[in-house]
Amino acid sequence: MIDDILAVLTARYGEGWSEDTDANIHFAIEAERLVGDIADAHLIGEPALEDHHVTLQFWVDRPLSDLLEVDEVAFGIFARISVEIFYAERRFVAGAIVYPFITGTSRRGHAGSVVLAGPHAAEFSERFRQKLVGGPHFHA
Repeated sequence: MIDDILAVLTARYGEGWSEDTDANIHFAIEAERLVGDIADAHLIGEPALEDHHVTLQFWVDRPLSDLLEVDEVAFGIFARISVEIFYAERRFVAGAIVYPFITGTSRRGHAGSVVLAGPHAAEFSERFRQKLVGGPHFHA
């Protein structure tokens, strides 16, 4: 779905809407500054920029007991880095919880991912994935 949303925004605001390398570098630098004192998670390394996609990876500092807590961590980050236009999805992958996102204005946009990592995020992701597929480790 994220690719569909990006295509719609690109069609509306113009080819290359999210592909301005200088704008994406500035966004990554600003995002790093804005999330420096976020509660419950801290940025691992520097933001990565690859193929016009900004990745911000965070180490989650506390256990996550439910989906609301997971989203509170992620949206605490998004509250600092998103602007006028904002869309995100949640994906559970092996070892992490990934939130692909799009943010920007009518002039320029940014596509990327917030990755919640570390043992707490990995444990929650695996528990939630087992819930979705009905795996042997899931107990309701």
